[in-house]
Amino acid sequence: MLSRNAERVYWLGRYIERTEDTARLLNAFTQVMLDLPKTKKLGWNVLLKIMSVENLFHEHYEEVSEHNVFEFLVTNPENPGSLRSAVRAARENARTSKDLFPLEGWEMLNDLNLLMKQTSVSAIRRRDRFRFLTEVIGRCQQFNGLIQSSMSRNQAHEFLSLGIHIERADMTSRTLDIAAGILLRRGVEESTHDHHIWMEILKAQNAVGMYRAANGPRISHVSVLRFVLCNNDFPRSIKYCLEELSQIALSFPSYETFLETSDKLMKKMDAYTEKDFVVSEDLRVSFDDIQLGLIDLHNIIASTWLYPTQKVEGQTQSQSA
Repeated sequence: MLSRNAERVYWLGRYIERTEDTARLLNAFTQVMLDLPKTKKLGWNVLLKIMSVENLFHEHYEEVSEHNVFEFLVTNPENPGSLRSAVRAARENARTSKDLFPLEGWEMLNDLNLLMKQTSVSAIRRRDRFRFLTEVIGRCQQFNGLIQSSMSRNQAHEFLSLGIHIERADMTSRTLDIAAGILLRRGVEESTHDHHIWMEILKAQNAVGMYRAANGPRISHVSVLRFVLCNNDFPRSIKYCLEELSQIALSFPSYETFLETSDKLMKKMDAYTEKDFVVSEDLRVSFDDIQLGLIDLHNIIASTWLYPTQKVEGQTQSQSA
């Protein structure tokens, strides 16, 4: 498979997953802000920090308000990580590689791009936000369902899956970073609002039913974090994504460095399961380690399979990992 086609399909996977997971993150954060009392509010700047766009935001806005943050993260074309930018990039990568996946997928991405152009401003208004973000999530799931049911299991599918799973792991860690921020603000003792907060974290991962099947009805921050970080069977847990990435890598040549790096990261994940996650500073360091490890994995993918004859430094397509 030509490296330029592999690159386009890989980034298509990343962008479509980024779109869905960003919508989930924005939905969950808004719900958490509604559940927290005024004295415990996190501040809308937390979203900017989680998405690693705080400096870029301040180049365009003076005030860190709910309106400005959501405009920047949803509709602003100057933000390469906004929903609108991610959908546009997914569509462009699909346009230049549409002979590699089902035709209906191209049509779905066109429709999603049109939805973003026509109605994305509604996400800025809280009263319309949940309906819009839920629609975006549903469109992305529809695309992924088509891929899983109708796309041949060839190299194009493998590169698409690489992109999906590395992006999913990264965005899951960013969603859990909200949890670390909550723990950091309130200390070790339990809060009366904890149940609602952790429920929203589970909802952001579409994990409520699977969590209860594995852990029962009781919700605690220890069990939620352990489930979303390390559950071997839940497809949105970080460890599951890492295992999928390792399995896909075995189908490519020169996979040794990737597997070694992935195994090191999974060993860290195993170590996290032995903790009670009560020291929130340590928890945040854990998420930083995960995100740095995922950047390393992306760079190995790029240097080994996407651009094997080029020196790779950081991300491509003007996107951060």
